[in-house]
Amino acid sequence: MKKIKDPVSLTKVASHHIESLREFTLHKQQLAFTSLPVPAYEKCLLDHKRFPVAILEGDLPVGFFVLDQGTDVLAYSQSSHAVLLRAFSINLPHQGRGIAKASLQQLKPFMNTHLPHCREVVLGVNQNNPTAKKVYLGAGFRDTGKEKIGRSGPMAILKVLI
Repeated sequence: MKKIKDPVSLTKVASHHIESLREFTLHKQQLAFTSLPVPAYEKCLLDHKRFPVAILEGDLPVGFFVLDQGTDVLAYSQSSHAVLLRAFSINLPHQGRGIAKASLQQLKPFMNTHLPHCREVVLGVNQNNPTAKKVYLGAGFRDTGKEKIGRSGPMAILKVLI
């Protein structure tokens, strides 16, 4: 397994990231739980409450997610200061190197800079995706003990306070 060679950081998606995001690949089974970055990014262009985030290793986009402040967050948290993390993915050639955990550990400083009014990040992780759940828990999220039915079955609701 290759190690992370350059610093992992988070940034708002910019136009120069799009070509790299188009080249993302995921395992077929992963697509049951998340989406490729470009379709999720295109939804952000139509909804100002969705904030697209690129995960960079050095200057290279190797991951992506969306921070959603819209009404969907209410199905995960009753806090008016919560944001929903969705469409999290790491490009297949970069998986298994610790980038997901390293990027999630950057959430607090990123949120404090870009979404300072948010105090909680919530997400749903499919019960049939234990690898993803382990990554989120290892990065400081905690299981709320609540569940929600998602497009691919039951999801555990996880959260981290910012």
